[in-house]
Amino acid sequence: MQSVLTILLAVGAAASTPVAKQAPARESYGLAGGRENVGCVMTHRKIARFPVPVTIVRPGPVYEESTRLRGQLVSALSKPCERLENASVGPDEPAAKAYAVRLDKASEGVWSGMIAFDDVAPGSLRACGSMEGIHFTAWKGKPLRSARLWQSYFWLEYGLEPGGPSECREQDYAE
Repeated sequence: MQSVLTILLAVGAAASTPVAKQAPARESYGLAGGRENVGCVMTHRKIARFPVPVTIVRPGPVYEESTRLRGQLVSALSKPCERLENASVGPDEPAAKAYAVRLDKASEGVWSGMIAFDDVAPGSLRACGSMEGIHFTAWKGKPLRSARLWQSYFWLEYGLEPGGPSECREQDYAE
């Protein structure tokens, strides 16, 4: 009898425990850029307690094969760092927030990529080159074939050669 009561109490407690709320897609991703082991992040997520672990996925010819960096957001910034001055994290209303990021292992030279917060359900991430920059997108399932959850644009200030497996399609940037 006592074990039955213990099981019922445990099941009741588990049923009344609130489930963690998934952040909206606009707050689940962001852009990152920097040099060596420091940089900044732009995101719509409001962060009050630091550090916050993140994964940074850098673009490559086939996005799933690109290298991933691990790091932590360590403080709020009053404006984005120089590396992200020409980036946009859509939608722009309300304005994206900027945070300092420190990589767990130093990366050589200048780097940029898309961040996914560690508490985000995994989706498919994609990067593609357009004429003057890189479109970063998060998809519910297969890229270009499922619902697009999030998008952002990183302007490179110079023209890119279109073509190849990472060329953008209309689904990458359509409103």
